[in-house]
Amino acid sequence: MVAVARLVLLLSLVWYGTAWAEAALEEQRKQFADAYTLLKDGKRVSDLEAIERKLVGYPLAPYLRYQHLNQNLSRASAAQIEAFMDEHGDLPVAGLLATRWLHLQGRRADWAAFRQADAGQPGAALECYRLRAERHASGVDDAWLDRARVLWTVGHSQPDACDPVFAELYQRHALSAERRWERIRLIMLSGNTNLARALEPRLESNEKRWLQYWLAVAANPERALRRPAFDVSSERGQLLVRDGFRRLGVSDQDAAMALLDRYRDQQWLSFEVVSELRRHVALRAAFSRRPEALSWLESLPEDAVDNQVREWAARMALSRQEWQRLVGAIWALPDDMQAQSEWRYWKAYALARTGDEDQARELLQELAGERHYYGFLAADWLGQDYAMNHQPGPRDEARMAELERRPALARAREFHLLGFAEEARREWQAGLAGADAGDWAQAAQLARDWGWYDRMINAANRAGLHDALELRFPLAFRETMANRARDSDVDMGLVYALMRKESAFTPDARSPVGAMGLMQVMPGTGRNVASRLGISGFTTSKLYEPDMNLALGAAYLDQMLKRFDGNLVMAAAAYNAGPGRVDGWRRDNAGLPAQVWVENITFGETRDYVKSVLAFRAVFDWQLYGEPRRLASAVPLMPPFDGSLQLAQREGDDSEQ
Repeated sequence: MVAVARLVLLLSLVWYGTAWAEAALEEQRKQFADAYTLLKDGKRVSDLEAIERKLVGYPLAPYLRYQHLNQNLSRASAAQIEAFMDEHGDLPVAGLLATRWLHLQGRRADWAAFRQADAGQPGAALECYRLRAERHASGVDDAWLDRARVLWTVGHSQPDACDPVFAELYQRHALSAERRWERIRLIMLSGNTNLARALEPRLESNEKRWLQYWLAVAANPERALRRPAFDVSSERGQLLVRDGFRRLGVSDQDAAMALLDRYRDQQWLSFEVVSELRRHVALRAAFSRRPEALSWLESLPEDAVDNQVREWAARMALSRQEWQRLVGAIWALPDDMQAQSEWRYWKAYALARTGDEDQARELLQELAGERHYYGFLAADWLGQDYAMNHQPGPRDEARMAELERRPALARAREFHLLGFAEEARREWQAGLAGADAGDWAQAAQLARDWGWYDRMINAANRAGLHDALELRFPLAFRETMANRARDSDVDMGLVYALMRKESAFTPDARSPVGAMGLMQVMPGTGRNVASRLGISGFTTSKLYEPDMNLALGAAYLDQMLKRFDGNLVMAAAAYNAGPGRVDGWRRDNAGLPAQVWVENITFGETRDYVKSVLAFRAVFDWQLYGEPRRLASAVPLMPPFDGSLQLAQREGDDSEQ
C-alpha cells in the first residue's frame, strides 16, 4: 500500500512538473511574441534586457537582440554588430544583418568601417561600394577600371551606389565608343528604350544616329522595315533589322512574313537569317493558335527545324483536329518527348480517330495506370477506375527525433507555432541544409505532426515521395473547410484543388502580381467579393487569414462557375487568367471537344493550371470520399466518334501527380 502511495505521489510530481514546464514555456512564448512583434513593427520595447533575462534558454531569445539591432541599425556600433555575429552567427538572419550593416557603411561612405566589415558579399551595389572604398584607400588602377567597366556594361540600370564609379569612368574617358554601343545594344535588346534614351547624351554622334534609327524600329517596326533609313547591309543595320522582325513577329505575323519575302528577294538578309526569322514568326503565330502557323512551321527549311518547331507543329495539328497530320507530327518528336504522358495520350487519340484502335487501346491501357491528368482521361476513355497508386510515406521516429533536436528546426517550430511564417521557413531551410532524401522524408512527417502543410508538401517532394498522397495532397485546414461547407454550397474537392495549385497551402503566399493567401485572391477581387457578401471591416491584410481567404476565394470561384454555366474548365481558367480572357477563348474555340479546348488555351500557365486543378480535384475527392469524380463529368460529354472506343471530352493535369 505504501509502495502504491509512493508511485501515485511520484506520478503526481511528474505531472505537475510537466504542467509547470508547459506553463512556463507558454509564458516565454507570449513574452517573446509580444516583444518581437513590437520590435518588428519598429516600436520601442521597454526594458528589453529584463525580458531577455526571462527568456534565457528559450530558443528564439536571440531574435529579440537581432530585431533590436535590425530596427536601430543606424544607431548601432560596429562592436554591437560584431558581438552579435560572434555569439549568434549560426542564425540564418546573421548574414542578413551583416549585409545590411555593410550597405549602411557604404551609404555613409565610411570606407574604413566598410572594409573592416566586408566579407565579399555579392551584389552590384556592394561591388560598387567596394570599388569606391578601394579608390579611397589606394586610388584607381587598370584592374579597378576593368571591374568598373564590367559593372557598367549591362542591359539594365544599376543601383545609385554605382553612380560615382561610373562618373569616374566618364571623367577618365575610360569607355570607348564600341563599349558604349555595346551597352546600348544590351539595353535595346532587353526592351528598355527609356534607359537607352537616358544614355544618348553619353554617345558620340555616330552612335546617337544609330540609336535614333533603332528607337524608330522599336516604335514602329513595320514602318521602319518597310522603308529603312539606314544601311541594312552594315553590321549595325543587320542588328536593327533582326530586332525589328522579332518585334514585328510578335505584333503582326502577316506583315512580318510579307516583309521577309521582300528582304529575301532583295538579298538584304542571308538565307540563314531569313530562315531564323521565319521560324520566330511561325512560332509566335503558333503560340496564338493562328491557322496559318502549321503551314508556316512545316515549310521551314530543315536547318531551322528544332524540337520546339516539331512540338508546335504537333500542337497546331491537334488544335486543327487534323488527326493524321498529328500522328506524323508526334512521330517526328524526339523519343523523350514522345514518352511524355501528354503526347502518349494525343497519339492514342489521333490513332483512334484514324482507325488504329488496337494501338490506341494499348497506349491508353498503359496511361490509365498512372496518376495524372492524361492518365485519368485514359481511364475515363476505357471505363476503368483511376489509379491513385498511393504509398504512405515512411516514418522513422528515431530519425525524426534527431531532426527535432537540431537548433534551427527547434526555432522553426517555435516560429511556426507563434505565426511568424517567414522566420519559420528561413530556420526550416537552415536546419535542413544539405539534407538527403531520407532526412527530407522524415522532415515531411515532422511538418505533418506540426500542422505545417506547405513545408510538408515541399519536404515530401524533395524526398521524392511522389506517391505519398497524405503528404503531398493533405486535407489541410479541415475545420475551416468544414465551416465553409456548412455555410454555403462549397465543392470541397475543388476548393482543395485550387488551394493546392494556387499556394500549396501557404497562408502568407504572395504572387509577383499581388495575389494573396491560400487561394491567391487579388486585393481588388477580395474587396469586391467582401462587399457583395456584406463582410465589413475588410482590409488587404485579412487575405492572409485562412478563414477570410477561403470565404472570399470560394465565393469568387462560385461566381466564375455561375458566369460560365457550371463549366468547370472555363471557371478554373477564369480563376487563373480572368473571365475576360476566357470569353475570348470561348469565342475562338467554340464547338471544340473539351480536351482540345484546353490545349488551345493560349497562356501556357493557364493551360497547365486547368489540367492540374481538375486532376487535383480527383485526388482530393479520393481522399475525402474514397471515390473520385470522373474528369469526364466536368462538362457534358461530346458525342463519341465511330468505333468501339468512346472519348470523354474532359480536362485535368498535365504533370505527374
